[in-house]
Amino acid sequence: MQSKGLLILLFLFSFIPSVAQDDLNSVNRSVDSILQTIDKYPNDAERVKILNSKAGEFRYTKKTLELLNKSIAISKKTKNARLLADSYYSLGNYYYYNTRLDSAMANFDKSSDYLDTSEFPFLEATVLISKAGIYRKNGNMPLAISTMLKSKNILDKIDTLTLTEDERNKYKGQNLVLNNSLANYYNQMEEYDKALTFYDLSYESALQLGSKINAGIIISNKGDLLLKMGKLEEALALQHEGKKLKEEGKAPVRIISNSDLNIGTANLKLKNYDEALIYFNKAYDFYKSENLQTKLYEVLFYRGSLYYEQHENELAIKDCEASKEISSVQNDIEFFTKSCKCLYDAYKTSGAFDKALLNHEDYLKAKDSVFNEENVKKQTQLEMQYEFDKKQELQEITLKAKERESQLYSYLAFAGLLIASSLGFFFYKNRKKNIQLAKQQVLLEASIDEKNILLKETHHRVKNSFQIVSSLLYLQSETIEDKEAKTAIKEAENRVRSMVLIHQKLYNKDQLVGIDTKEYFTDLVNDIFESHQFKEQSIKYLLDVESFILDVETITPIGLILNELIVNVLKHAFTKVESTSLLRIEFKHLDNSLVLKVIDNGKGLEKDIKETSFGIKLMKALSKKLKAELRFHSEKGKGTEAVLSIKKFNIL
Repeated sequence: MQSKGLLILLFLFSFIPSVAQDDLNSVNRSVDSILQTIDKYPNDAERVKILNSKAGEFRYTKKTLELLNKSIAISKKTKNARLLADSYYSLGNYYYYNTRLDSAMANFDKSSDYLDTSEFPFLEATVLISKAGIYRKNGNMPLAISTMLKSKNILDKIDTLTLTEDERNKYKGQNLVLNNSLANYYNQMEEYDKALTFYDLSYESALQLGSKINAGIIISNKGDLLLKMGKLEEALALQHEGKKLKEEGKAPVRIISNSDLNIGTANLKLKNYDEALIYFNKAYDFYKSENLQTKLYEVLFYRGSLYYEQHENELAIKDCEASKEISSVQNDIEFFTKSCKCLYDAYKTSGAFDKALLNHEDYLKAKDSVFNEENVKKQTQLEMQYEFDKKQELQEITLKAKERESQLYSYLAFAGLLIASSLGFFFYKNRKKNIQLAKQQVLLEASIDEKNILLKETHHRVKNSFQIVSSLLYLQSETIEDKEAKTAIKEAENRVRSMVLIHQKLYNKDQLVGIDTKEYFTDLVNDIFESHQFKEQSIKYLLDVESFILDVETITPIGLILNELIVNVLKHAFTKVESTSLLRIEFKHLDNSLVLKVIDNGKGLEKDIKETSFGIKLMKALSKKLKAELRFHSEKGKGTEAVLSIKKFNIL
């Protein structure tokens, strides 16, 4: 439990030294020196590599943000996808190590936007590993596991025979990270058999790579699992073995201190209180001296639990209160929940029932926070309130402008009857009012910017909610043997992904209330083909999509209908896929309609379409919402043409 995430650090950052042990002023001077001399490197790729690696080497202190900003500026200038992906990934790591998880995820998403797994599989897999770590910290274990499995699928597709020796070692290292992380996640979800399997796989990889430190971390994690399974003596033995391996590998003191925390936890479970307290105090002293907040709240919780079991309630309350406060700041739901439970028990035993009740309420709220239904309602209310406020403000601007225009004409008519001096006086008054109006408009624009930020965050949260559903469907499909049920769940996952894509684009773009049709159709079609075609010979497709902006109410049902039409072609149109097999997708704005065409050159419809199938029912229901007509024309042996004519739409 205590070693989660360390393995990633060791392989991806190659033993980054602790800045806490260096002179911070020296680091700042080094950063300034790098920025002054960076142009001396021979090319942009080398410059970006140096800037990103040095930011990690200096442990992502505040000053290193200047290095990362410089790296992004160079990457943008080159317009090189790989450099942009590397730079945004490094910026994501900066925010991750400074516990700003939302900003970290936003930059990991930007990095993903520049990646193509066929070109940069290692980096794509690494970004997914980092995203999974954030999902775990936020308490979303299903999404964390499905993201790690996607990363593993990317690595599994790599032909290792074509790799150089360095690339092969990197491949083994990333698989080691993945297996250990998956084991940790399954451990946390109490799927112990799967966790043990992945721990053994990662341990073997660590020994093959000759990394005693990582082998020690994995053995410690496995010991934590055995602790949960009630195999206490075996767990304690593994924790001692893990510490020994770390010391033999000359691991940093922080990693060895984690073993002290693990050994203390095992002794606590065994009721060896004196032995446990020695190790807890040793770990606490180091974490306190290094100001390692993310480890302090862990050791404080376990030491507080020890005091509670020894009926020393005052000491228990002191440690668990400190653990609750720090874990809340660090946004660690797991230990915040545990600390609340510890305080509830200690206060109740002490007779402080009011404080016990408050902590029990915090415990229940934290436990249920990830799937709290009220959060979804608040997101919806926020969107509705934003749209209403926006319309109200625009109406007020128009009304005020008309009132001031009317006043201006009145003043001018009156001024025509007065002498030149009176005319000048009223001109001055009108100018003053215009200045006031300009100030009000500036304030209004600032207010709208704030609401844009809120709406952008809303789209981000809605996207994450859809991703949870998609991940749960993905995990369910992995465990189902029935072919038809597996296909049905896969189709449901595709439908959800079409909606995820909409909110992802709204979050990533400045346009918050509309989607560019050409960009959306290109990404959606590519996503559908990638998830459905696994044969050597793939169906080719052509896109002819007119570019314009549609609102969310229009683009969502169109995306779902297009998903159904394409999937039907991939499943039924071709008995055998040949080099001439082709699918054409057209989308145009013609007269007063939007026209979507999906045309294949397959075998054609052999019989009428089943009106009772779920896909057809779904398309008809969505067509009604768009006031659209869906027609099919087919000739045997010449293919099928599906045409959707849409009457109800909103182009922005």
